[in-house]
Amino acid sequence: MPPISFIAGIFAILATTAALPVPQPGEIRTFKDWAAGCDNGGNCEAVSLMSENGEAGFDDWGGPVSIVRTADSDDIFKVRVLFEAKGMDRYKMIIDGKLVDTGAIVQGDYPIEIVGEDARKVAQAIIKGKLLVLQGPAGENITRTSLAGSSAALRYIDQKQNRAGTQSALVAKGNRTFEPANTSIPVILVDRWEPAKLVPEASALVALAEDSKCKQERYGLIEDQAYPLGKRGDLHRALILISCGSGAYNFSSAPFIGEYRKDSAEGWTFTPAKFDRQPSWGGEGTDPLLINASWDEQDQTLSSYGKGRGLGDCGSAENYVWDGERFRMTDATAMPECRGAYDWITIWRANYQKLESAGPATK
Repeated sequence: MPPISFIAGIFAILATTAALPVPQPGEIRTFKDWAAGCDNGGNCEAVSLMSENGEAGFDDWGGPVSIVRTADSDDIFKVRVLFEAKGMDRYKMIIDGKLVDTGAIVQGDYPIEIVGEDARKVAQAIIKGKLLVLQGPAGENITRTSLAGSSAALRYIDQKQNRAGTQSALVAKGNRTFEPANTSIPVILVDRWEPAKLVPEASALVALAEDSKCKQERYGLIEDQAYPLGKRGDLHRALILISCGSGAYNFSSAPFIGEYRKDSAEGWTFTPAKFDRQPSWGGEGTDPLLINASWDEQDQTLSSYGKGRGLGDCGSAENYVWDGERFRMTDATAMPECRGAYDWITIWRANYQKLESAGPATK
């Protein structure tokens, strides 16, 4: 039998998790041809957008430039460019006709990633410049980026990270010593049930769909899904995703939690899934709605990814972990401007830990 102190500790952990505040994702602001935003830990990112004035149009656009800065004393600083490398091995970064950086193009999520002091020098040139041109080894165009609004975007980051008026600021420089804000990332405690494979039969899903608000939206691609959430004693649970309409590039699903008790004459019962913060496309005060939903059965994580248009350069995305009773947000990204920024900004993040695990686990 576990010691009383251990049991008391478990209940204390569960109480702490239940008391976690509702996630409040950060705001994304637009400054002419740049957008900037921060997450709940104070880490911030500024991302370039296609110019509204045609200075760097779609034909010259290969992908966005982003400037990433952490809020803590480590002060991790990066300038990244997202584009298709297409076999190129080196680049030249030119701002207003002057070479500001050159280096190797690598294969990966970000073919160009400038870090540390080199990144700061590039950021200072961006702040003072008007047009950034990125070229391949033979002088071929990779991307052309308007720098209008970049100074205001980075000044906004200075303010959000409490750097304004300090020596560490990029734009709003001063003589004060920077003191990082005392922020902490939430830790979600998740209660894993015993593995089980029982899920509702197809007929139960059809009956659920017919009785749901999705009944009138079920046209085009219809694919209801059921996933086991495990069992505790004779109680089984399952995640149900009911098809709730589709468009050219977005597929909606209504999430439900099914419960079934062995030897019960009632059969499966269903209730809308609970979230600590509703998916952005569903809206608060309504039943949750997921877009292009994806479920990871091993980690019991659920994602919603809604594109503002087919190019995927705007929209919002959230990831959640099942804590045993509800879905809790582990991260959120967004890009409100449909202007070529495929690199969405992180506006919320949290870690999670399994109760049976000795150490912390991350999303």
